[in-house]
Amino acid sequence: MQASSTNKNDVMLPVGGEPFWDQEDSEENDQGKNLKSISESFVLLKSLKQSRDRWLHSTFPKFSTKTRGHKAPEIVQPPHTIQPRGRCDIEIGPHLFPDTILYEVNYLSSDVPSTSSAPVSNTPSNPYWQSTAPYGHSYRYATPGSAQQTTSIPTPTPVSATNTIPSGSTPAQSERVPTPLITSLSAVSIITPSLISQVNAAAAADPIFSNLLQLAAAKTATEDQLQTLGLLIQSLAAIDHAKKIAAAASLQVPVSSELPVTYNQPPPIQTPVRPFDLVLEFRETPGDRWLFPRGTVCIERLTTTNNVINNGDILITICLSNDGKVCVALDEQVVEETNQANSGLYTATLRLKEPPTHIWDNLIRWIGGDEKNALCKRRLEDLVQPKRLYLGLRLPPGSLATQLQAACGPSYSMRPVRQGPAPQPRARQRKPYSEKKGAIKVVTGETISAKKARGSTSKAPALPIQCVSCKQTDVPLILGGRYCRPCVDSGKHNLATPKAPLVSESSQPIADGS
Repeated sequence: MQASSTNKNDVMLPVGGEPFWDQEDSEENDQGKNLKSISESFVLLKSLKQSRDRWLHSTFPKFSTKTRGHKAPEIVQPPHTIQPRGRCDIEIGPHLFPDTILYEVNYLSSDVPSTSSAPVSNTPSNPYWQSTAPYGHSYRYATPGSAQQTTSIPTPTPVSATNTIPSGSTPAQSERVPTPLITSLSAVSIITPSLISQVNAAAAADPIFSNLLQLAAAKTATEDQLQTLGLLIQSLAAIDHAKKIAAAASLQVPVSSELPVTYNQPPPIQTPVRPFDLVLEFRETPGDRWLFPRGTVCIERLTTTNNVINNGDILITICLSNDGKVCVALDEQVVEETNQANSGLYTATLRLKEPPTHIWDNLIRWIGGDEKNALCKRRLEDLVQPKRLYLGLRLPPGSLATQLQAACGPSYSMRPVRQGPAPQPRARQRKPYSEKKGAIKVVTGETISAKKARGSTSKAPALPIQCVSCKQTDVPLILGGRYCRPCVDSGKHNLATPKAPLVSESSQPIADGS
């Protein structure tokens, strides 16, 4: 019996070389009757959990991870663009990963400046010239006939600053440009206030140009640096001269009512620095994206029942190492060495269930064409598969069964999603006023309340509406509704009403004075 595990912290699962080896070993050791069932052993459940976790977190290398706040990203990728190509379910053996997203990543050149990351400077900039050459680089122009031979323009003849500064310029303007800068110009160049302002603006916008000016002012610049500085200033002077000619020509050309046509130069097409990649994003790990590495991969499209290719499933066969990671590209020599050494390389198949139609084209371009796909298929077929191992699904009672049960059990208390009807809350009975105010009597150690039960006292019957004297009904009554008119006229009401005895003062007892 052997043990298998993909993580050092996981429980080692028992494996063997033949199916049902666990039952045969138990029968030999007289433990077959004590074996637990497959569901009670938790070996199959733990194996499925380990396998799914391996596909989600360790088989493919991580491409990117979402970060929260101002945390630095774990993996920094080169400049790239990412575009979603489709969504489908991926089936790998007994596992199904629904709604898996496939992305296409195209890498950009790193030397192309980005408009979003460029710092904004408050200093004035020169829209006509900008240097991108590194420090110490001398500008050389290639002849039209030869692209490899370059000719260097000779250093301009130095001229005096006092002879070239026009009379209209002030001393303050001439002091802003150092003397070595002026002496580096040719004799045909005329220093004007506009040229001085352009030189100052270019020096403020470009640190390389400013550094050349400082070296020239300190008289520490080399011949190549002075030559480069002179050529740059000559280009600024030529731009100034061209602007003056254009301004003079615009005054002579009649103004047209039509708007001028401007021709914008299209941006340069950026060639990718390396081939594009495919990236996966599982629904169970939405914050992580995983790179599908370029290796020995072949694809095959399945047809439907009517032999019509219409959103059919796609089979992707890859090569995995013994630790469960995708292998690099395999050539014939590597395949032969692997088969001889029995290093444990094996193939696995990913099934894309009803993907969008354009995903097949993306996969073919990613592999390298139909010929490369056929070559990878032959190499994968030549790879010798390692000997298969089988799990011991039934375990005897012991520490291993206890560990698997604890590892597969939920880490929180399970509650049903849909619970039963909640019990109705009982209405609180309000204490009557008589009970709150009543006294408590104690009789032979028992507490009896003074409150009387409601409804225990019977009400007196209602008196009939009739004359008290003659007992006649349906006659009008007077004197408080007790006697009828004939009884009152005859004086019977006096006989029926008893008179209270009169109490005189003499009838009260007299206290004995003695």
